[in-house]
Amino acid sequence: MISEAGVQAQDTLRLSPEQVRELLPQREPFLFVNGGADVIPGVRVAAQATYPEDSSFYTGHFPGFPLTPGVIIIETMAQAASLMMLTTPRCSGQIGYFVGIRDARFFKAVLPGAVVELRGSVVSMRHGVIESSMEAWTGGIRTAAAILTCTFRPHRSCSDLKGEGGG
Repeated sequence: MISEAGVQAQDTLRLSPEQVRELLPQREPFLFVNGGADVIPGVRVAAQATYPEDSSFYTGHFPGFPLTPGVIIIETMAQAASLMMLTTPRCSGQIGYFVGIRDARFFKAVLPGAVVELRGSVVSMRHGVIESSMEAWTGGIRTAAAILTCTFRPHRSCSDLKGEGGG
């Protein structure tokens, strides 16, 4: 892993929303990182997400008092974490599989239309498994934090899984 002291400002990739969309395999309505991102490949990420006020999950969570579901915030953090690795030569063109979560905490509600800043860094890389420490911030206030675990593999299709007895 690259030490923080060894990272120079010129190592930061500034990704436009379109470049973020090219890197992440998710699509609407499940693509949540929909703003730009600054990434130091394999080290750190700062990304942005906004949950539109007309998102379907607000209809049921909760009627009359819409709040962004915690699972959506966690998924958004996992998508941002994936950007750290998808920008490395090792994981370029692959898909990140979210395989674990620990120490998840929610500190403040995220309301519809709020801009969410996602910040994180790689904690460890072992045997193709990457652990990231991620946080979500809204208006300068930390709203959520978690340690997320992902692994990266080549893209596959449903037909690939059928040959393995997967469905």
